[in-house]
Amino acid sequence: MKKILTWIKPTWNGMHIGNYFGAFKPFLDIAKWKKAFIFIADFHSLTSVHDWDVLRNNKLRLLKEYFALLPENADIVVYEQSKVRRINDITWLISSVTPYSLMLRAHAFKDSQNKNSDINMCIFNYPILMTSDIITYDTDIVPVWKDQIQHIEFARDIAGNFNKIYKTDLFKLPNHHVEKELQTIPWTDWRKMSKSYDNFIWIFDDEKTLKKKIMSIVTWSETLEEVKNPETCNVFVLIKLFANKEKQDEIASKYKAGNYWYGHAKLELLDIILNYFKDARTRYVSFENDMSYIEKKLEEGNRIANEMADRKYEEMLELVGL
Repeated sequence: MKKILTWIKPTWNGMHIGNYFGAFKPFLDIAKWKKAFIFIADFHSLTSVHDWDVLRNNKLRLLKEYFALLPENADIVVYEQSKVRRINDITWLISSVTPYSLMLRAHAFKDSQNKNSDINMCIFNYPILMTSDIITYDTDIVPVWKDQIQHIEFARDIAGNFNKIYKTDLFKLPNHHVEKELQTIPWTDWRKMSKSYDNFIWIFDDEKTLKKKIMSIVTWSETLEEVKNPETCNVFVLIKLFANKEKQDEIASKYKAGNYWYGHAKLELLDIILNYFKDARTRYVSFENDMSYIEKKLEEGNRIANEMADRKYEEMLELVGL
């Protein structure tokens, strides 16, 4: 059975729509008939988060969101990266076969250089830890955004180096999965959703905040009476992510008929999003008062992840001569 793995960093206060459609939903869609893993990448968050309260709160909210969005009967292993005892030991071992020149090509490192930001070693070593996260579990498929493909390419290179040097096939070479039609999701402006642009929205924002963000989406300047092209409208691009074909056609016909304002489309988008996440938002609220289900599932997931990582680490020690 093929294995699929994905993750989200608790660097932000929740999961936004870009996270959901870029990695989480594709993960759920292709996880059927596969052994599926999803983890909280809390070690990775240390590249930028250095506040105890912020990290703990972000992580807690993300856990509640994970389990609110996951089907209750889903056979998916959810675990915490920081609770995997051997993940940093495995990272050290594969670091010994990772060329310095490869790390210099990493997007995150180069972006930090270009911004003249203070580059810590977590940023520089990020791709090696990410490789450990992926190859420790013999992952076959990793759903990612287009701009995250390099993570998987690095994982293949590093795993391949280890296999070649130690004449083994211990590590499986993973493949990326990109939802081509979702490579870029525009939001309140025409750019990809990004924290730096402040143009994203959290899935579990309250309705008032959600409405405010949707009503701020940039649109064209036609009058109410004019016919409009839905395919050039940010609002309709987002509607297509959530609505079925029948609903899309219904709203598109309103654009083309005239006497339909962008504000009308924004209110329809608000209603569609609230309905789309209705059950998940209800479960999220229930977790505010009772975390016992999450704690039980997380304990089980951490145990499974550790058992697999322990086995892989012991095999690596044997191969390298330790």
